Amino acid sequence: MVELIWSNKHHTEPSQPYSCITTEEYISTSQKSTPIPWHNRLIWGEKNAVLSTLLTDFAESIHLIYIDPPFMTGRTFTCDSGIAYHDTWHNDLNCYIQWLYETFSLLYRLLHPNGCLYVHLDWRTTHYARVILDEIFCTHQHGAGFQNEIIWHYQSGGRAKHHFARKHDTILLYSKASHFCFHPERIGERRGNHRRNHMRKEVTSDGRISWTIRSAGRTYTYGEDTLLTPSDVWHDINHLHQRDPERAGYATQKPQALLERIILASSEVHDIVLDCFCGSGVTAVVAEQLGRRWLASDQSELAIMTTRSRLLANEHTHPFRIQKILPVR
Repeated sequence: MVELIWSNKHHTEPSQPYSCITTEEYISTSQKSTPIPWHNRLIWGEKNAVLSTLLTDFAESIHLIYIDPPFMTGRTFTCDSGIAYHDTWHNDLNCYIQWLYETFSLLYRLLHPNGCLYVHLDWRTTHYARVILDEIFCTHQHGAGFQNEIIWHYQSGGRAKHHFARKHDTILLYSKASHFCFHPERIGERRGNHRRNHMRKEVTSDGRISWTIRSAGRTYTYGEDTLLTPSDVWHDINHLHQRDPERAGYATQKPQALLERIILASSEVHDIVLDCFCGSGVTAVVAEQLGRRWLASDQSELAIMTTRSRLLANEHTHPFRIQKILPVR
């Protein structure tokens, strides 16, 4: 096994127990007359404290985890309402990598045996994250671990003068087992009428288009309406521009279409989805729309309030609690 080594690499657990204290509870008028067996949860607290607390009830129970953590940009991100989050790390790569290691270790313990973890980063630290994840997920065993390196390509931003313009993020997909939830048919794109690879185009008398290709002695035929599983380069989902109506006023907000693809592909209705860097709240909002249960957290109060506002903008939002992580006295 290949292992990444850094200064003061160590396993760590929170130094004291924590508990989730409910500070607010939302139940719509239409839901107040019926018993509610499940509340989604929006939790304000530091990531390690939140995840270790969730282990009590959710060890190996989370079907899908998506995280969009700080990228180690060296910046502090601000919004009109104040500071969103700090991503400075005192320019200490060892500190950041240890932080990632602790995060991935806790998420692995929460992930369902057939669950998926999506880690969204960029060029700065993706290569370190992948080696750490390989170690934690034992990626060499029985097809488990690494499944995809997804390139999310976008057009926003300027052009560099001293290097090729950096126009993509990387999303790493890992699983605990070789058999995991994956539904390409839900996110397929229509094959269409333009040429693909070396396929032969045929047009029927009624104008319908089909494509044929011969491989290993067999001929395969596909209609223009058949679906193609997206490749590992996603160039059809746009970055949010500054005046996009979807924007919630939170720095580094990701588009709903990105989370829709991930949640549809890697979870079932009523599965539990977790995002412990919820930021603008896009994971919770999309999970809610798609009928998934969700757990979302962030250490930024601004993130919690932004997510709360987006959820409450929909009068059909399922019951959820806002909770705060506090040390047990």
